[in-house]
Amino acid sequence: MAYSNGKPSEAFGAPYKVFDSERIIARLPGPPYQFLDCITAVTGEPFVLKAGASCEAKYAVPPYEWYFDANRCENMPFSVLLEIALQPCGWLAAYCGSALTSKDDLSFRNLGGKGTQFRAVTPSTGTLTTTVKMTNVSNSAGMIIQHYDMLVRDDQGDVYKGTTYFGFFSKPALANQVGIRDAKVPWPSERELIRAQSEVLPHSSPFPGPMLRMVDRVTAYIPDGGAKRLGLVVGAIKVDPEFWFFKAHFYQDPVWPGSLGVESFLQLLKFAAWKRWGNPEKAWHTVARNAPHTWVYRGQVLPTDGEVTVVLEIVAADDDHRRLTANGFLTVDGRVIYQMTDFTLE
Repeated sequence: MAYSNGKPSEAFGAPYKVFDSERIIARLPGPPYQFLDCITAVTGEPFVLKAGASCEAKYAVPPYEWYFDANRCENMPFSVLLEIALQPCGWLAAYCGSALTSKDDLSFRNLGGKGTQFRAVTPSTGTLTTTVKMTNVSNSAGMIIQHYDMLVRDDQGDVYKGTTYFGFFSKPALANQVGIRDAKVPWPSERELIRAQSEVLPHSSPFPGPMLRMVDRVTAYIPDGGAKRLGLVVGAIKVDPEFWFFKAHFYQDPVWPGSLGVESFLQLLKFAAWKRWGNPEKAWHTVARNAPHTWVYRGQVLPTDGEVTVVLEIVAADDDHRRLTANGFLTVDGRVIYQMTDFTLE
């Protein structure tokens, strides 16, 4: 909590005293979007930025936490599981003294990754243990890029495993981000738009409650749209600077969490499944178990931005087993900043 919302020196000691008041440091998310209870092991020297450092983190899953209710089922939302995997990377980056390598104040941003979920996390899961290892570090043109291996486990075995990479950027560098160059966004054609359906994303179950609602209207749904004619969905939401997560992510550096951007994409995937099959007999798994997926971030959504638009294209459908796999992009005010690949619902 000292690192996320208080004085960093109370978390890491005297070298971080300068960030208590004079300078701004990259922070962990704060409550209610902080999913890291404690660090139980660490290897590597403090304030030495080099590959090989690692740490072990614990998170005791509260059985009545807000996100289970908001997800309308007993499955932890993927966005929360992803944060459980990623937040120890932020702690380890601070332990290794990343902010001390520059005279400029730096922001910490996830740039992408790939992973696989093996089992659902439910209110009865208990404690999750996350192990992350910094596998590579590079520093050029004032930017620091760090790569990590990550593994989340419970007392039954592996829950989520993958790799990810982050960047430390100055404020001018972030302001100059142009998004994903040459992105091939599968926008609906004029012919598809003529027969497209549009509607407000439902508020009732199985769709998320208000706190997790990351898209509020479907501007185009074409059941046989897209390159494979399996479905195309476009959704949108206005950016409200008072959204709760801007205060939690991050203190002194508000930005829409990338994991909640992925959540908006998954909510459109639920919409496509609902249109295809109706309400599920049981809860949907988003993401599906044992199905590798990839994400790329090349920009950010700020409280001053106007509108987020998400485009989802279904690339595989299995009606017998009720599985949908989709790719997509997230844009903000016309800039393409996220790409999601091979995310599967079952």
